Amino acid sequence: MDDLKNKIRSASSSKSVHSELIDNSHGTKPKALPRKKKFEELHRRDTVWIENELKDKLDSQSSEYGRGEKTRIINEALRRYFSEPS
Repeated sequence: MDDLKNKIRSASSSKSVHSELIDNSHGTKPKALPRKKKFEELHRRDTVWIENELKDKLDSQSSEYGRGEKTRIINEALRRYFSEPS
């Protein structure tokens, strides 16, 4: 550990200490993690007409739980609707 501290202290500003700290002897780069998709890549905006009574209930319910709640409720309702046998 003292050797490492001495290398850091004695390193000139032009010489990078980081290359000495990182072991690249295996010669392969670590694999990058897959990028998390953005909300806009997973969702599409749409305009629909909702009955007044249902809209009031949706607004009331979603205001209690915060941002994204309307989207969650509508997506869940559509999933249930499409998963039920006709």
